[in-house]
Amino acid sequence: MAAIEELRERWQKLAQVGRENDLDLILVYFDEYNMADACYLTNIWTQFERGLVAIRVASGEPCLLVGPETANFALAHAPDLECRVISLFLAWGAAYPNTSWEDTSDALTELADGRPGRIGLVGSGFLPMTLYLELSSMTDAIVDITDSLHRARQIKSASEIDKIRRAYRIVDAGLEAMLNGLTPSMTETALAGVGEAAMRAAGAEGYAYSTILASQERSNAVFGRPTQRPLDPGSFITIGISPKYKGYCASLGVPLTIGPVPQAQRDYIRDLFSVYRSIEAQLRPGLLASELYHSSRRELARFDLEKHQIYGVVHSCGLLEAEAPFLCPDPDWEFQPGMVLLIDLAIFHPQLWGIRWESGYLITNSGAEQLSSYFDTAADMVLQRAASGA
Repeated sequence: MAAIEELRERWQKLAQVGRENDLDLILVYFDEYNMADACYLTNIWTQFERGLVAIRVASGEPCLLVGPETANFALAHAPDLECRVISLFLAWGAAYPNTSWEDTSDALTELADGRPGRIGLVGSGFLPMTLYLELSSMTDAIVDITDSLHRARQIKSASEIDKIRRAYRIVDAGLEAMLNGLTPSMTETALAGVGEAAMRAAGAEGYAYSTILASQERSNAVFGRPTQRPLDPGSFITIGISPKYKGYCASLGVPLTIGPVPQAQRDYIRDLFSVYRSIEAQLRPGLLASELYHSSRRELARFDLEKHQIYGVVHSCGLLEAEAPFLCPDPDWEFQPGMVLLIDLAIFHPQLWGIRWESGYLITNSGAEQLSSYFDTAADMVLQRAASGA
């Protein structure tokens, strides 16, 4: 997690956004599906409850506004962080016999040194309508400043990059264990367990997404979860794994075959990897997202595969495995040093089935650094197995 000095810098930058927009208070909404913004500002990744990180515009000091369970969690994990239980986050119909709380309006008034006329909100896309209406009744205007925080998160600090590097050492261990631990008729869940065990042993604190491991036609599910299906000879498999280390993610994805598979699928694996390498070769500072979007689509079209693509081939990675910016035809953003980006080349074909080639890169001043030390080895193994029918 971030050192307190780095957290303070983030608070002050957000407070400056508040001053520039004539705001009285900033509220960062979070829930169990949308924790990254709050974690970026507090080092806390909670479960179960919703909450707000309040940033005082005048001072830049934070305060957690939460329910009782999150308050207890924060006390254990961030005892120096100011935390208040407010009425907005009491579960309907629940009893809290040993908890005191305060009215939400009173808390916001105190934090803003008077009734807040303009509140800046981060996380508007996740905030439930009922909570939005309640907050609206406590202020004259709610101003969406989500983009300001998300743009700040796009360039990773040195400490963030260090954590992502560690996460890549962990994911490398997981994929290596899976590729070397596959045995005849092992089930999908068993092979997934081999990778997850190796990643936990290497230091994973959890996973950014449930392990993707699906064979045959089930590989066409974008997030195919493992089942008790045996991985028999002739199986065509897609793998995706993403551990977290101190909040930060890594991700690797490869196809895999067991024994002989049809020639069309062998060509499919090889052709998609050549597209992957063409994308990798273009990664550099100053590259416009629109340039890579269109060039990657042209490369896929060479193999008549562009019509089977669901999403763009590059996105950012940090506190989430997939976070903004995402590759698109909009030329508004360019690759910059300090960005951590994933090539996530995924195609879902009705006859050839689903395939994913994925790894992470740090954009540097001169190009791009691959963060996985195992991906190239894994790719060689995958291509050799497919070619030989091993």
